[in-house]
Amino acid sequence: MPAKLRLVWIRVRDSLWFVPSVLTLVGALLAVGITQAEQGGAFDAEMLDSWLFGGGVEGARGVLEAIASGLITVTGVVFSVTVVALQLASTQFTPRVLRNFTSDRGNQLVLGVFIGTFTYTVLVLRTVRSAEEGGNPFVPRVGVTLAVVLVLVAIGFLIFYINHSARSIQVAAILDRVAGRTLDHVHRLFPDEIGHADAAEPPDPRPREQPSVTVTADSAGYLQAVDGRSLFRMGKDKELVIAMEPQIGDFVLPGQPLAKVSPPGAVDDEVCAHVRKAFLLGPERTPEQDVEFGIIEISDIAVKALSPGINDPTTAFRCIDRLAEVLLEMGTRAPPRPWRTEEGRVHYHARHPTFERAVGLSFDQIRHFGASNPGIVRKLLEVLARLASLVPPSRRPVLLAQAHAVLDDARARVESAGDRVGVEEAATRLLPS
Repeated sequence: MPAKLRLVWIRVRDSLWFVPSVLTLVGALLAVGITQAEQGGAFDAEMLDSWLFGGGVEGARGVLEAIASGLITVTGVVFSVTVVALQLASTQFTPRVLRNFTSDRGNQLVLGVFIGTFTYTVLVLRTVRSAEEGGNPFVPRVGVTLAVVLVLVAIGFLIFYINHSARSIQVAAILDRVAGRTLDHVHRLFPDEIGHADAAEPPDPRPREQPSVTVTADSAGYLQAVDGRSLFRMGKDKELVIAMEPQIGDFVLPGQPLAKVSPPGAVDDEVCAHVRKAFLLGPERTPEQDVEFGIIEISDIAVKALSPGINDPTTAFRCIDRLAEVLLEMGTRAPPRPWRTEEGRVHYHARHPTFERAVGLSFDQIRHFGASNPGIVRKLLEVLARLASLVPPSRRPVLLAQAHAVLDDARARVESAGDRVGVEEAATRLLPS
């Protein structure tokens, strides 16, 4: 699937309206099908008398009206209260919590069941007809019975939703969801495990110092995705080498380079338009191709927890642990090859996230805002030392450099002499001299 279509599908799939819309349509079709089948005599009369709804016209209308009015009221109240709670949670943790709420499949299903049952009930209600209203009187006994069954199902989903929504705004659930999604992206982008050993770097097949034409952006936005397959196919068909310039997640300004294309003689307006189309810009960073998005999100939660208005170091500790989990997974996997070749010739060169950049995104902000907290300093030193012992030797220097930066900041900002002694003892115990 092309990157643009895939991005659109992911946005639709993770929106709060798609699943409810599908279930609403199912409810409408079910109501029409059940009532038409019952009017056509498709159900056995003896079966109807034995266990289905046995009331008359007024009874059927009363049941259906009560179900419809109750469902729409409960739906509005529950989701209004939940949105308020999520706004408070986003203030404490990070505004990106709302993205987790809208993409949560449980929330989508609950809303869909409520609205779908409401739609079914309203459409069945319109078929109830008395003798005074003209025509043959009709009480959709199967339809009313099924409405009662559906409302019982909706009550079960309501119970589930109360528990699910209460858990979903807890920091442990938020971190687990974000870390799990980020690890999935790491596994997809870094498929080759190398463990504690260093992976052999293959030679770069690109020719050196070749002239090129720079294709620039014609609008501003965050680089959300790149259709690498499309660029590679065009490079192969037209004998081009296309080198990506910005990295996924970077903010691109109008006129900023998107890619360098060589040889210059083969670059025309069609090639430039194709390259621009392959770079998908948007108003915000998205996690679909952006491994760093989850790292930044976890780091943001830690920084919020360290702010003077919240003062929640335990949440910061949890964030540091989750960041270590992600970094360990990245650090023990071979980086993806940036180039794509056909018969030994390079046609596309991508830019992938690096372990060094991920370490900086993980800990730079936490180190800056937590340097005066001895507990945070000791936690950072401990985690960085553990990571350094578990990753290949070539990736240890960046971790040790980060640890020494933590120590330098702590020496400058920890005020208590006793706390400084504790930090120095931790550094002596955890860091190589």
